[in-house]
Amino acid sequence: MSTRRPDAWLLIRLAAQNLSRRRLRLLLLGLSVALAVGVGLASIVLGWSIHSGIAANFSRMGADLIVVPRNTLINITASLLTVQPTEESMDASMAGQLASIPGVARVAPQRMVSAMVEGQELRLIAFNPETDFTVTNWQAGNRGPLAETDLLAGGGLPGQSGETLSVCGQPMRIQGRLAKTGVGPFDESYFVTFKALDRLAGVTLQPPMPKGKHDHAAHLAAARPGGHLECLSGYAPGLVTAFLLQLTNSARPEQVKFAISRFPGLKVVEGNRILVSSRQGLHTLFLGILAFTTLLLVALLILVALLFSAIVQERYREVGLLRAMGAKPGQVMSMILAEAAMITGLGGVGGLAFGVTLLFAFAQSLVYYFDSLGVPFTWPSAQFLVFSGLLLLLFSCSLGLVGAFLPAWKVRREEPFQLIHSGGR
Repeated sequence: MSTRRPDAWLLIRLAAQNLSRRRLRLLLLGLSVALAVGVGLASIVLGWSIHSGIAANFSRMGADLIVVPRNTLINITASLLTVQPTEESMDASMAGQLASIPGVARVAPQRMVSAMVEGQELRLIAFNPETDFTVTNWQAGNRGPLAETDLLAGGGLPGQSGETLSVCGQPMRIQGRLAKTGVGPFDESYFVTFKALDRLAGVTLQPPMPKGKHDHAAHLAAARPGGHLECLSGYAPGLVTAFLLQLTNSARPEQVKFAISRFPGLKVVEGNRILVSSRQGLHTLFLGILAFTTLLLVALLILVALLFSAIVQERYREVGLLRAMGAKPGQVMSMILAEAAMITGLGGVGGLAFGVTLLFAFAQSLVYYFDSLGVPFTWPSAQFLVFSGLLLLLFSCSLGLVGAFLPAWKVRREEPFQLIHSGGR
């Protein structure tokens, strides 16, 4: 162990000294790697942000398909965001069966009921925030977790965030507001979780005082045993009004509709097919960009391999002398690989600095441009940025190792005598 460490340190010193022999070549190679890493970092970060923003906009277009009971009347709108008011319902356990159909990516159940909100009969729509993809995308501002005592206000209803409303006599806080969508049932409803709806179902109300002999609802409530009025009359847990489906990027709506038609008592409504195909085409576009970037990196890898093949070839005599002085083939190969990793690694460090500079430039121009188009632009988390930077730095070092491996492997198999007499061939 005591002899290996000095030998390894000596090989690293020789590799570092070789970097200064052809400075122009070193500079050009380092700049090419730095350019690739910098553009790669900027492309990854901006691509992630733009893809997230466009995907969020497509999510605002609603579901690809909506599954409702067969007897439900449907008023088809431009965006399938929620179901129309109906008394029909389905078993909530069917969500698992629908999710198992090939081509279905996400299943979001909803249930619409009527309840007393601030003394008025309004609609409540229960949804699951964990599986939802049509409601919270319209929420402006901070999207915190929705508690059982919280609700979201549709764009056509009054109330500000933080305000407390009386729902069936129970105080509930407006956790956030939704932007206007142009879909009436969506804009004129309050949104709660299924747990909150189950909690409200157990609430009983004192009947209101009749305002006259024609106030039949109040007289009927007062005439009930005990004089109490249920918050959600006839409510039964475990039921939903609709299932909103989002398809995978390769799914065909006709095949999914045919698979759902085998379930009795259900009806499938299809959304705007142009939006579905556009969302699926966006995914294909980003896959094409990723494939094109991969080809560029492969081209850079070939360039590095060719360059180090020439570097190793012009050092045949030097390598032969090292072998004649007792250097082992593995040590010579390690020296060449260390030199390659140093060059591309330094280029990678410079590339990260160049990439950060590009991101600052884009922050002042491209972000403003997308905001003007109404496309949300959010920067990825710090963990994502650090991970991307370390991954690209590791890639830059690996680029030199892989590119120089074949020339180094070839020279390690030559005899010292042949290397010395080959000269600069």
